[in-house]
Amino acid sequence: MKFVRPRAFRRRRHPFGWKRRWRLLLLDLLGREEPPERVAAAIALGIGIGFSPFVGLHVWIALGLAILFGLNKLDTVLGTLVGNVWTWPPVFHFGYRLGHWMLGYSRRRMPGLNWEPILHGDWTWILHPLETARIVFGPRAFFPHFLSFLLGTTTIAAAIGLGTYFVARSILALHHARHPKIAERAARRREALDRRRHAREAGGED
Repeated sequence: MKFVRPRAFRRRRHPFGWKRRWRLLLLDLLGREEPPERVAAAIALGIGIGFSPFVGLHVWIALGLAILFGLNKLDTVLGTLVGNVWTWPPVFHFGYRLGHWMLGYSRRRMPGLNWEPILHGDWTWILHPLETARIVFGPRAFFPHFLSFLLGTTTIAAAIGLGTYFVARSILALHHARHPKIAERAARRREALDRRRHAREAGGED
């Protein structure tokens, strides 16, 4: 694969200052010149994963899916940071309630969860998720608790990711409309990606 020098470090008649170079590099890493739908997909994927119940594995899942779908890895990983110890509690609480309702469990047989370790405990609970899970879900009806939490939270995370995609795509499309040069570079990028995909498909048919 041919190495392409980042725009921030290409030779120019009027060289950029280092502050502008790093700003340009960061914008390129964030997918500034990629098609809006691809940047939006990377951001939405990361945010959706960040709210998923797989705490402790978010970054690795995000990287794996970004590689699988050919999305911007930095965008995806940064998106996971939206889900954190301050934003998880409400999502996890409503996720559990949603899963409880979806599975049709009786409230009498399924008491509420113990959110004390997450809401009022030290953030280090994230370092020992199995022990935290036993405390939160409790010894009684552990698996119904866990299934309700897993199903409901995953559903909400997917909905958040989907909503983020449409919002991010609209904002990025508006940004491209206001900056024709960026839109042109994104169009060339899209054409290059299409050519690569067609080449791979043609190679697979042979």
